[in-house]
Amino acid sequence: MMQQDYNTSMNRTTFALMTGLLTLAGKAAAGMTHVDTELAYRHDDNLSRAESGRDTFGDNAADLGLTLTWSQLLTPNSGLRLSGGLRLTEQARYEELSHVNVVAGLRYRIQPVAGYTAPWIELGTAVETMHHRGSNIRDGKRWTADVILGKRFTDRIGGRIGLGWEQRTAAEGEVFEWQRRHLSAALDYRIGLDSTLYANLSRDFGDQVFTATPAPAFRAAAKAIENDPVFGARRAYRLGAVARTIELGMSTPLNANNVLDIGLRRFNADADGGHSYDDTELRASWLYRFK
Repeated sequence: MMQQDYNTSMNRTTFALMTGLLTLAGKAAAGMTHVDTELAYRHDDNLSRAESGRDTFGDNAADLGLTLTWSQLLTPNSGLRLSGGLRLTEQARYEELSHVNVVAGLRYRIQPVAGYTAPWIELGTAVETMHHRGSNIRDGKRWTADVILGKRFTDRIGGRIGLGWEQRTAAEGEVFEWQRRHLSAALDYRIGLDSTLYANLSRDFGDQVFTATPAPAFRAAAKAIENDPVFGARRAYRLGAVARTIELGMSTPLNANNVLDIGLRRFNADADGGHSYDDTELRASWLYRFK
């Protein structure tokens, strides 16, 4: 029954997204439209987001994404970008966590003073829905908004800083509901005419979800608790936390349409009650843009 519900939800969301993308594509005459696909392979060493070794479970996953973007120049110094995307994730071992995500976003960028090295400001917002194959507590919606200040320092070096906000609601229960604020910084360095090295840093202020064997210490600190049978006789606990992320990667164009991107992400969360967890993810992505 769960598999049937997942397939029904996926079919409905896919249909809704395709309808929206076709509508968006119809605006191509008024702006610029392009379609991107992404195929990625990831290894996550703490998929359960657990604090202790006995609760830690790693897994591999394959992602397939499709994004349609419509861009419109509003003035010589400003522009608008509207996008819609579909992403399918298939977990190798914990199939219940396989999911489909549908996202729609709007971004506005302005460069007050024209010039290659002049700073620019970007405002963005997005809404995303998530449907899992066998974990209803993880289904839900997520809203985000952010403001980013960026600048190219030279023809090789660029940087960005940002401030963002996120709210998530759950289709079932309350443990996967939260509000977060985050600070971010990014730096990229172009090697020659092709490859780009990049580093992304962020700090999140808000709730994190831990999966653990039931224990009084978690129960005392938790804001919400749900059974999490994906990982056996364990529970998911939502705790107030501060989290840090660092990501390092390299993006290399293979030709005019293909890009290979390899990245390593390290995550750490310190939560109420003295709890913490670490997570490392290694990712390799192939991106193709249809001309």
